[in-house]
Amino acid sequence: MAMTVRQQKIVTVAVRLLAERGIQQLTLKNLAAELKVSEPAIYRHFTGKYAILDAVLDSFAEIAQSVLDELPADTMDPLTGIELFIRDRLERMNANPPLAKVMFSEELFQDDPQLAEKVLSIMHSHKVRTETLILRGQAEGKIRPEIDPTVLFRLIFGPLRLLIKQWGLSGYRFELLAEGMKQWRTIRDLIELPGNRPE
Repeated sequence: MAMTVRQQKIVTVAVRLLAERGIQQLTLKNLAAELKVSEPAIYRHFTGKYAILDAVLDSFAEIAQSVLDELPADTMDPLTGIELFIRDRLERMNANPPLAKVMFSEELFQDDPQLAEKVLSIMHSHKVRTETLILRGQAEGKIRPEIDPTVLFRLIFGPLRLLIKQWGLSGYRFELLAEGMKQWRTIRDLIELPGNRPE
């Protein structure tokens, strides 16, 4: 469901509060103070904290899905498609560090079964779309066929998540995009069949 401009503003501030103070400090009182409105004003847009967290996760899912939807999975070179998705993730995180901190901190949502299930659903959606590219790459002789597609998915995106976490913990002290693409090139060298790239 599309959010109103005001709802988007509330979600943006909620993400910043989550990143800076943690989930316990994401209260309607603190949100209202940050937005310089009354708590009842927030209730006009969301029914409570849970609805705001739900909207935060929905916004994450929509961002990622919009990128995946733009990749023509049936015609684009599979490795190029994976690289474009990785680059987009890195660019978005670099442009919005609070988003990065929250998006890659699933532990923020694990205490609520419904929110945890939604996080898992988002991950599963990414896995399915990425595995489609991996399977086609294997069928076309571009990606090593002896490695299980799920294992390949984890080999590609596990290190990406770790890198983004390290970047956040370091206070954003290194170039995320440069390090991320260097990491991807190394992984690509490991999973790509020899002779796939043009000389």
